[in-house]
Amino acid sequence: MNANTPTAPSPVIAKFWPELKSLNDESKLELIVLLRDSMAHAEEEKPIKQKGWASRFSGVWKDRRSAEEIVADIHAARTDNTFQAKL
Repeated sequence: MNANTPTAPSPVIAKFWPELKSLNDESKLELIVLLRDSMAHAEEEKPIKQKGWASRFSGVWKDRRSAEEIVADIHAARTDNTFQAKL
């Protein structure tokens, strides 16, 4: 964005600008330092995005069987559902 291009302030800036513009120069410089520092550390403070809740279980299952054997065992253990739902 060009520094000379006028833009409408964001609602947050518009809300606080009346108080901020009345600060003395020393207070404005302190605010600038605080804002700059918050931007410099913003990347460090962001939490690491998780791949998903299931990723916590990746590699947890220990078994000597192959995937095909596990699937076959699951299929063999299936039972018929005799539950009769009343609607």
